[in-house]
This record gives sequence, C-alpha cells and structure tokens, in this order.
Amino acid sequence: MPKTFLYASASSEHEATSSSGGDRPKGSASDHRDKVRILVVGRPTAVNRVILEMSHVGFSDSIEWSKAIPTDRQQESMRVLTRYVFADS
Repeated sequence: MPKTFLYASASSEHEATSSSGGDRPKGSASDHRDKVRILVVGRPTAVNRVILEMSHVGFSDSIEWSKAIPTDRQQESMRVLTRYVFADS
C-alpha cells in the first residue's frame, strides 16, 4: 500500500470532518490531507467481483467499501471507498 493512503472507517469519517471544511478531517494534519472517494458502478455481482480483486492485490479490504447503493438504472448499484491522501503541497 502506498504511504500516501490513510485508512478511515465509515464511522470515524463522519466524526473527522469539520463543519466548515466538510472534506478535510479535523486535527493538526488537516492541512495536509484530502478526502478521495473511489466509486465502482455496475451490476452488483460485477461490482463485488472488482472489489474482491482489489482486495486480492492489496489495494483495499472488502470491508472498507460501503454497502451497495442502488442507482436509478435497473440491475445497477455502486459502492464507495473513502480514503484520505496526503496533499502534494
């Protein structure tokens, strides 16, 4: 895993965002981190397959992804992975 990635659980994500910044976590490192969301959209079985493959190559764990979120299209859902990355400043 690249050192630029920081893990954030779904419960701590809500607590970590400030009311004024929204996309930046609170704390001394808040000026150096940005929130990034990775989306996988498609048929539910295909989405789960991609997430499983990402887990096998060490990109993410399956439990880090959101539950399936239905889209407005039939037979389609999406799952979201939220990561915090260090800014290039």
